[in-house]
Amino acid sequence: MGKKIIVLFLCFSTVVNAQNFSLVGKNSSGSLKGMVSKNFTTLLKYNPSMTIDYRTGTLKATGSLYKANMLNNSISHYYVGGNAEYFFSNNYSFRGDIYSLVGEKNSPYNSMLKTKQLSAGFNRHFLKKPMSPFVGVFTGVTQLHINSLLETFAPDFNHPTVQYIPHVGISIGFQYYFYKYCHFFAEARYIHQLNPYQPTSLDEISYSAGLGFQIFTGKRK
Repeated sequence: MGKKIIVLFLCFSTVVNAQNFSLVGKNSSGSLKGMVSKNFTTLLKYNPSMTIDYRTGTLKATGSLYKANMLNNSISHYYVGGNAEYFFSNNYSFRGDIYSLVGEKNSPYNSMLKTKQLSAGFNRHFLKKPMSPFVGVFTGVTQLHINSLLETFAPDFNHPTVQYIPHVGISIGFQYYFYKYCHFFAEARYIHQLNPYQPTSLDEISYSAGLGFQIFTGKRK
């Protein structure tokens, strides 16, 4: 209860200060920004009493926009996706991910706009409060859905427009736990997968950062 009161007080003080500054006039815009920034910085400042002190039984979830660069050409992919992660011990977790391709760059036909990825794997965490670096391995399946526009420009294309191919990969990143229910994350993922249409691979490296949430589902000791 006390921890929630701290957060509510910070939010309340920001609103009160915003109202006070709005009465002063336009000349106070800089002071208002400073007050909001100060309260936000206070919220993010590491406080051991506000962060999780346990790990086994924690359930996390994130959602973000991922940019991926292919390694065999100059094409970039943009995914919307997210993951759920469960800590079955203090340093190891099981994680599942799902991504959907929403855009391409430097692709001549936007050929794979309906591509989706589903994967699962394990992460090894190195908890150093409030930071938690991690490395992981995963495997899964990619749905390649070729745009019909490609058939217009390549009439000799005689492959199935939808195919499912396996992939494997590794990930590396870190999590910053600034509050009991929230954390920041940044990560990079390398995915290896074969191209069923050409004798090349579809390897790519994706990057993302954002806000995640966690709850504790186990029993506190």
